[in-house]
Amino acid sequence: MECPRGEYGGRLPKMSNYPVVRGLVTMPPEWRSRTAVTSATGHLTFLELRDGVLRFAAWLQREAALRIGDRVALCLPKSLEAFQAIYGTLAAGGAYVGLQYQGPPARLGTILTAVRPRILLTDGEMKRRLIKEGGMADLPPMLEIEPGRGPQAGHGLDELLRSVDPLLDTAPVGPDDLAAIVFTSGSTGVPKGVMITHGNMTANTVWMAKADGMTPTDRRLSQRPMHYLSPNLFHLPTAGSHLYLCTDQEIMFPALMSELMERDRTTIWASSATALRLLLESGEIERHDLRSLRLFKTHGEALPPAVLRAGMAAFPKARFTTTYGSTEAPNITHHIIEGPLPADMQSLPLGPVCPDYRMIMCDEDGSEVPQGQIGEICAFGPAITCGYWNDPELTAAKRLQGRPDSYRTGDLGFVAKDGQAYFVGRKDQMVKLRGHRFDLGEIEATLKRHPAVHEAVCYAMPAASGETDIVVGVKAAPVPGLEAELRRICVERLPRFAWPAHIARFDEFPLLPNRKIDRQRLRAMVAFDRPLSVAS
Repeated sequence: MECPRGEYGGRLPKMSNYPVVRGLVTMPPEWRSRTAVTSATGHLTFLELRDGVLRFAAWLQREAALRIGDRVALCLPKSLEAFQAIYGTLAAGGAYVGLQYQGPPARLGTILTAVRPRILLTDGEMKRRLIKEGGMADLPPMLEIEPGRGPQAGHGLDELLRSVDPLLDTAPVGPDDLAAIVFTSGSTGVPKGVMITHGNMTANTVWMAKADGMTPTDRRLSQRPMHYLSPNLFHLPTAGSHLYLCTDQEIMFPALMSELMERDRTTIWASSATALRLLLESGEIERHDLRSLRLFKTHGEALPPAVLRAGMAAFPKARFTTTYGSTEAPNITHHIIEGPLPADMQSLPLGPVCPDYRMIMCDEDGSEVPQGQIGEICAFGPAITCGYWNDPELTAAKRLQGRPDSYRTGDLGFVAKDGQAYFVGRKDQMVKLRGHRFDLGEIEATLKRHPAVHEAVCYAMPAASGETDIVVGVKAAPVPGLEAELRRICVERLPRFAWPAHIARFDEFPLLPNRKIDRQRLRAMVAFDRPLSVAS
């Protein structure tokens, strides 16, 4: 599948072949014996990684009949096997579709039905859950892999790859060929698939490696789950750096991060502001030697000045940066933060716009608003994705003036007198939940699946832990056991981080004089009783 390009198409990095993983084929000889990626279950040198990737790419082409643009769905624990499978998919010319491992089977089934993958890579447990809990009697062709359990008969990736002759080179894809589909939350209750081309991926990865000043001596931690297509997964063939692949279990315990970074001699730490706060509050920093850290990067949510000050105090020799963007338009801005911070600073600016991007604040009609006025943040550039899978209407709605290289972020911001841009909030119901970008409309749509629920209104509210909780008011009939039924629906349809902390039932919602829902009053009513109970 190809996507149309805008006026920025000619400014993409010039490469003889577009998959970023091709750097494994052309890597300098001195890289080959060095360790490329490490996890709790082992490690791979650059040579071993190249061999495994090209063998898996060959298997996909020859045994699975994979063609350029065909989808390969992956639902596996974060592991060396999953890592090689992602690289192998791109090397074969396929498009990677990441599924949240242990996510709600019904939600995963919706994605699989939408993308019609050539093959699904998963393990026995998720296969059983997709059939039993997801109701998927007709699964796509599947390769069953058991990561970290050795080359068991029919279940070990190593054994499979040894029987296949590797490709000599990666597939001849172009910048507009599909490389990945990343599914994010949708307000209709159905996840929406963001299409990422090889040109998008290349522009983003090459730029980030350059902005971070990456060299073969750098070592990074990969903390994000694999169903998010994090650019740091692809810096190995771009910069020759090392990656520690945190397992799903390690990600769950922030206190482990200091120990992992000391052991791996991490130089670059990249994650959310929430993860940085948890790292600083863990009490583990003082117990470990973290002098190797030279760069802290946060993305995906606003970095509070208080958290930044604490980070700068704990790591006075490290550099701190933030980036602003989204799955659809990654890294629109890049802010290199210079200390000390002003004592009265309430929020950080978004920072300078990255090369090949242009950013404006616009009104509903798409016209740029005057300096100082709040408008929707809109961006233009080569890393902007080409739209949403099988949803041309939503794709068109996100374009500005019909340009295929533009994106209306849904974020509100303004440009101050000093020329700095600031984020204000969201136009829609998109929020950050435990570091995950999620649309409250998906939670509302999920709850309204119950026949007794006539209306549902969600709110994101601060919890005592410093995280964000979701509280919900439902207009519903007084059905016995309603709360348990609603929670069951949420468990089946929503990721764990999006489960409501509190559900309150109402016979009628409070209304404004114009007969619209009085959302401010309803919010106070829902939040008044925080224990987990259904209350009228």
